[in-house]
Amino acid sequence: MKKGFTLIELLVVVLIIGILSAIALPQYTTAVEKARATEAVTLMGSLRYAAERYRLQTGEFPGTQLDVLDIELPNVSGNKSSTKNFDITASGTTTYIITAKRNSGTAYNLYTAVAADGSAIRCCGSEVPTSATACGAKPTGDVLTICNAITAGHPSDGKW
Repeated sequence: MKKGFTLIELLVVVLIIGILSAIALPQYTTAVEKARATEAVTLMGSLRYAAERYRLQTGEFPGTQLDVLDIELPNVSGNKSSTKNFDITASGTTTYIITAKRNSGTAYNLYTAVAADGSAIRCCGSEVPTSATACGAKPTGDVLTICNAITAGHPSDGKW
C-alpha cells in the first residue's frame, strides 16, 4: 500500500489555509496600523501640552516653530519632526493644529486642534479641522476603514 496524501486531501488543506489567511490578514493589517497611529497620537499629545505651556509663557501658540517647545522630538533621517511612520507639522497662533501625516501606505492624517482656552479635538481623515470644536468632512474609502479602526468608529467627531 502506498503512503501519502491524495489530491483531494491536499486541496482541502490549501482551501482551509486560504480561508484562514483571508480572515486573518485584514485583522493583522488593522492591528499594525493602529499600533503605528498610537505612536503618532502619543507624540501629538506631548506636542499639544508643550504648545500649551509655550502659550502660557508667551501669550500665543508657537505656530510652525516646533523647536521652541520644551520637548525633544524624534529625528528620523534628518527630519526633526518625523517618526518612522508619520511626518508631524503644526500651525496656528490662536487655534493650534497639529498634523500627523502618514508617510507611506494609505495616505491619511491625524489631527489635534487646540483652542486658546485649552479645549481640543482629535480627528482622523484627509481634511484639516475647521476649528478646535469641529473636524472636517467624514473620510471615505480606505481612509474611512483605517480611521474607523484607529478611532473606534469616531473619525470625525473627536470622541476618541
